[in-house]
Amino acid sequence: MRLLGGLTIVSMLFAASCAQGVDDEIFSAGVSGVQLESPAADGFTYTFVTDASGVEQVKVSWPTVMGAGGYQCSVWNVNDPANPEVLVDNQKIDGAAVFFPLAEDSDYKISVQTLGNEKLNNTGAAVAAEYYMNTKIEGIPVPVSEDLGAFITNYIAENAETLAAKRAADPNFEIAFDLEPGATYNMATVAECDIQPTRVRGDRQSKPTVILANNAYFETGGGLKLKFMNIDASGLDKEKCGVITMDPTPSIETGAESCYHCTNPIRIEGCWVKEVKRGFFSQSPSTNWALKELRIADCIIQVNCPNNASHKSFLWPYGGGKGSIFNIYLANSTIYNVYDPAAMSSSAYFIQFGYQKGFTKTYGSNNGMFSIQNCTLNRMTPNKDFGNRVGYEGTSAFQNTIFYDTYNIHKVLSRGCTKVLGGNVMHCPTKGNASDDTKNNYCDKYEDPGFTAENLNKPLDFSQPNGGVNFKPAAGITAGDPRWL
Repeated sequence: MRLLGGLTIVSMLFAASCAQGVDDEIFSAGVSGVQLESPAADGFTYTFVTDASGVEQVKVSWPTVMGAGGYQCSVWNVNDPANPEVLVDNQKIDGAAVFFPLAEDSDYKISVQTLGNEKLNNTGAAVAAEYYMNTKIEGIPVPVSEDLGAFITNYIAENAETLAAKRAADPNFEIAFDLEPGATYNMATVAECDIQPTRVRGDRQSKPTVILANNAYFETGGGLKLKFMNIDASGLDKEKCGVITMDPTPSIETGAESCYHCTNPIRIEGCWVKEVKRGFFSQSPSTNWALKELRIADCIIQVNCPNNASHKSFLWPYGGGKGSIFNIYLANSTIYNVYDPAAMSSSAYFIQFGYQKGFTKTYGSNNGMFSIQNCTLNRMTPNKDFGNRVGYEGTSAFQNTIFYDTYNIHKVLSRGCTKVLGGNVMHCPTKGNASDDTKNNYCDKYEDPGFTAENLNKPLDFSQPNGGVNFKPAAGITAGDPRWL
């Protein structure tokens, strides 16, 4: 587990039956011939568990109602109260607990209604108990008047001893900085998070905006999560530095293969980012980082980059040494480059590592994952290979994704990895589809998805729905970022 600091976390293996019950016994305690009540909401508790397949789950438990014939249970994710997401739908449960998938920084509603027991002549409860919970950690409010980068840097530096003690006591300990809903923050100083796992968290319903200035960016050596915010990166144009850049002077020792190892994830969730002029994620010059996980989910990222030698790639731990990423997940996101493809250079990639060999030496395994699911990738990159020196021998899962002017994806897929493919669409108007991409049937369709020049060339506008762009594909195409479908 790596989710919550300051809460009790239980790691266990459990076998989930269709009824999700943890005990098949029906407790009677002499209770018969009565109408039962639902369990009191103030008696509900929750913990976090890991199932047999390694998936993190929430376990919500309640007091047993004697004489019950089970419980009718529903669970909703209510991050958007107007559009609750059903996770458990009116399910009968024999035990006194329900399990559902864990998501960070999320709100949940759980409904539990006691069922009757015919054998004991007990009737069910008239109304259900309702229990509300969340998976949020306590945040540090950031005043909108503060330089965001300076505030984060100073807080972590000034509390370094206390934070180190908390990390030593709890390996899952994180801190969170909370931004005011709808506010605009200026960031003219690099946000130096050192090795402290950190979240910078906005608001789902009213995203704050962070304006990068003076070549500021987010710097980490211990794991970082950017959530639910807009980022204007037009003020960042520093060579070899991305919006997120690994710490060039971390306060840890190097590990296997002379790399600094970051075992906590870097995740970007629910963010819109505009005018990325260099790479989005970068290793620092002269350092080699081995990152366990990089995840981009539910994002729109607009790039304005010529893909020349000084830019190298969108996702690339910079350096000529042994830097790499073990697991990469791109999901439900749009990444597009507004730069004129005719003027783009041919010396950069979407992803490039400094070292294509030695995954087992670096991580103790070569079974890494490169997953692109339900994404729309435009001009990533039209004049150069999709990847270089990636070297995955684990699994590459590319599914339900549109690759528009995204050339030579076989450079990643052909390196001995297990390929999981399906539902992909490719169209490369600049150079034509690469022959190795088509002959190996990496995509189900090789046809124009029908994107307009207006949208392909339009910078994001934070004031407009979906940033003012629309990449809805032509009729008959069901791939790509779900927001356009």
